[in-house]
Amino acid sequence: MAAPHEALIELITSYHELNIGFVEVLNGAPTPLQFLRYVHRNQPVVFKAAVSHWTAVSAWNSDYLRSKMGTRSIKVAETPFGNADAAVVNEDDGCEYFVKPHESLHQFGDFLDDLRSEKQQNTVKTVKYAQSQDDNMTREFAPLMPDVDKHISWASEALDRLPDATNVWIGGERSVTALHKDNYENIYCQITGKKRFVLISPFEAVCVKERTLRAATYVPSEGEGRFRIVPDEPSAEVPFWPTADPDLPIGGNVWWKYCRPLQVELDPGDVLYLPAMWYHKVSQRTSHEGLCCAVNYWYDMEFSGPFYSTVGFVRQVTLLTLEEGKLEEGNDEEKDD
Repeated sequence: MAAPHEALIELITSYHELNIGFVEVLNGAPTPLQFLRYVHRNQPVVFKAAVSHWTAVSAWNSDYLRSKMGTRSIKVAETPFGNADAAVVNEDDGCEYFVKPHESLHQFGDFLDDLRSEKQQNTVKTVKYAQSQDDNMTREFAPLMPDVDKHISWASEALDRLPDATNVWIGGERSVTALHKDNYENIYCQITGKKRFVLISPFEAVCVKERTLRAATYVPSEGEGRFRIVPDEPSAEVPFWPTADPDLPIGGNVWWKYCRPLQVELDPGDVLYLPAMWYHKVSQRTSHEGLCCAVNYWYDMEFSGPFYSTVGFVRQVTLLTLEEGKLEEGNDEEKDD
């Protein structure tokens, strides 16, 4: 009988053999039936220029956004390195934490000025990102809502539901979203600038070095752009947080050699279907004004059926394997062919 670590290697190997090693790119928006085929396979796909007709894609520049948002204030995430909601080692105690950003209210025009300065002069030390993820498109950014669709019709029909949340993301090139996953079917629409996604299947969970981390928050310290990491009180934990970095040579762990990350770049007007529970890291390139804007729609995933339970089982086998100590440094076993 195969040991847990051998079973995981076999699972990952067979998954790679049975699935294409790239993200398909199709022209234009799909029909609901075409989209549903990718949902059933839990397979990411890009629909080129699927929302290029939106007013947002043609109109969202600094002047237009200022005219629409006026003097409204928005919630902004602030970090020293653009690493909001990420695993970070605290230099004060040597421990690794899940660190949330410092959040503050900024007048929208001032926020755009900071992004422009970051792009043109590199004078802004604090990295600022509008990423509140709380259905902010219908709240803080409501004046911009007419520029996009209220929902994605082909996705809503295929999934037989409306989105739980519609979020807007506005930031500069230093903002990076650390590797993570969501229990949502994600329809991600690029508006201004470009986004680069690194995608990892949920069946490769053992490769991403999930850990339970104590929660902490960046707190401003003396000096512009300086923060200290302060553990949350009362103490709280974030379970199953992926700590691997796809942009490191070995991802930060010995299981990484079995991982086959997929990469894709979105241009303005493109739409990425990011399936539920896929790990993803996101970086971006801005327009000449220092802007990168995107809008995404979170549709609740289907928890019935085998997929969600199967992914949970893979996680449990992963935990058993790591407790068993296989494939740790100095004990790098591989299954024979």
